[in-house]
Amino acid sequence: MLLTGSLYAYPVAGVSTILSNTERGYSIASLIEQHSLEILKKNNFDTIQAEIISRELTKFNCLEEKCILNFAESADIDLIIYGTVIDKRNSIEVKLQAYGINTPFNKRIINKYEIKIPFNTDINLGPKEFSLIGEEHAAKFISQTLKAFVYPINIKNERNEFILSYNHKISGKYTIYSKDQNNVIQKIGEADIANNILKNIKGEINNKESFILVPYKDKANEISDYYDNRKREIVFGKTSIYDTLFLLAVTPIASASMPISSPFLGYYMNNDWEGLGLWMLNAPPYLYMEARGFINSPKRIKNRNEDVSKNDKAINYFAWYMLFLGGMPLFIDSYATSYLNQASYFTGDASLMGNNASAGLLSLISNGAGLFYRGERYWGYFYFHLNNILLFMTMRSLSCPEYYNEISNTYEKGNRNKNRAIIYGSLLILSKTVEICHAVIAKENISSGEVIDEYIIPAPLFMLDEKGSPVFGVSVSVKF
Repeated sequence: MLLTGSLYAYPVAGVSTILSNTERGYSIASLIEQHSLEILKKNNFDTIQAEIISRELTKFNCLEEKCILNFAESADIDLIIYGTVIDKRNSIEVKLQAYGINTPFNKRIINKYEIKIPFNTDINLGPKEFSLIGEEHAAKFISQTLKAFVYPINIKNERNEFILSYNHKISGKYTIYSKDQNNVIQKIGEADIANNILKNIKGEINNKESFILVPYKDKANEISDYYDNRKREIVFGKTSIYDTLFLLAVTPIASASMPISSPFLGYYMNNDWEGLGLWMLNAPPYLYMEARGFINSPKRIKNRNEDVSKNDKAINYFAWYMLFLGGMPLFIDSYATSYLNQASYFTGDASLMGNNASAGLLSLISNGAGLFYRGERYWGYFYFHLNNILLFMTMRSLSCPEYYNEISNTYEKGNRNKNRAIIYGSLLILSKTVEICHAVIAKENISSGEVIDEYIIPAPLFMLDEKGSPVFGVSVSVKF
C-alpha cells in the first residue's frame, strides 16, 4: 500500500472516512475529521490526511472494520479513528471510535464516543457555529482517547549508553518493558530518563526488544482544559465586576416583577416548558405568603384591634424579602436556561453569564439564585426551599407577638424565642455558606451535545497492574 514503510518520530494518527447520511451530516463529519487531525498534530502526533487514507481504502475496497485495522497496521499507523454522523433532522448522532494499532493495544478499541446534538429550530447556525461545534466534539473525543493512549519508544545502546530511539524530550521515571517469545509484554526494570538518556537503571535491558510506554494523560488534560476555557471565553466573553454590580442593581425590580415576567416573558417566550411546569409547582406557596404578608400586615391587624402573632409578623417580613430579593432566583431561572442553551451552540448573548462573582453574590442575597444562574435548576430549587424555610423560621423566632389590651387600648409585646433564633440562624448561615461555595465552584453546562441515553455503557479499559504489566478489559458505567 502507498503508506507502508513510512518512518515517524512521533506516534502516527489517521482518520478514515467518517460516514454520514445527509449533506449536513457530511459537513459536520468533515469538520470533525479536520479538527481531530489539527488537535493531534498540535500535540506531538504525526498525522495522515483523511483524504489519503480514504483514497487507499477505496482503492482496495476496504470498508470493514477488520480490513481498516489491518490497513492501519501495514501503514505504520498507531492510532486510527473512524465513525459515523447520522442526521435525524431534529438532532445529529455522532459515533466515533479510536483503535490503538501497535503495542500494547494490538488493534484493540481504546475509546468510544457517542453524542447526540439536538438542533432547535429557534437557533440559527452558520458555518462558523458548525465549525466550532465540530471542533468542540473533536477535542472531547481526542482528550478521552489520549487518556487511554500510550506510545512505545524503543531503547537502544549507543556508545555504551542506553538512550531512546527518537528525541522525544522525555524526562522522569519510567518502567521498562520487553516482549517474550509469545509476544506478551513483561516488565523488566525501571530507569530515570533525562534528555532521552536512561540513568539509574534497575534490571537488565535487552537492547533489541526493550521499550518504555509513554502516557498521554497530561496532553489529554491540557486539551480538555484548553478547549473548555476557550469555549467559555467565546460565549461568555471577559467577566467584569460591572456585570455583577448591574445584576445587583436590577435585583429589586427583577424580583418584584417575577410573578408576571417569569412565566410569560421567560419560560413561555423561551419555550421552556419544564421550567414553566416547575415554576407552577414551586412558586405559588411563596406568592401566597407574599400576598398574605401585605394584605394581612401587622398594621392592618392593629387597625382591627386584634392580636398580632409571631406568624403574622414573620410572614410580613418574609413578604418584603420576597418582593425585593426572594423572587430573583425564579426570575433568573426563567432566562438562564435559555441563555445557556444558546451559548452551548455558540449563539446568543450570554455576556452576563459565567461570572463567579455574580454567582456568589446572587447566592448571598437571594436563596438559590447562584445555582439557577449556573443553570443548575434542581440544585437551585433545593437551596431555594431549604434556605427560605430556615429564613422564615429565623424571622419567626425573632418576632415578638403583640397582644391587644382592651382596657388601655394599647398593645403589649410578648417575648421572642432567642434560643430557637440562634439555632435556626446558625443553620441558615451554615447552609448559605455551603450554597455560596457551591455556586462559585459550579460550572455551567454549555456542551452542545448530550451522551446518548444508555443505562449500561461499556468502554474499553487499558491499565498497568502493580507489577507494571499491561491489563486489558472492559469498564462498565451504569446510569441510574
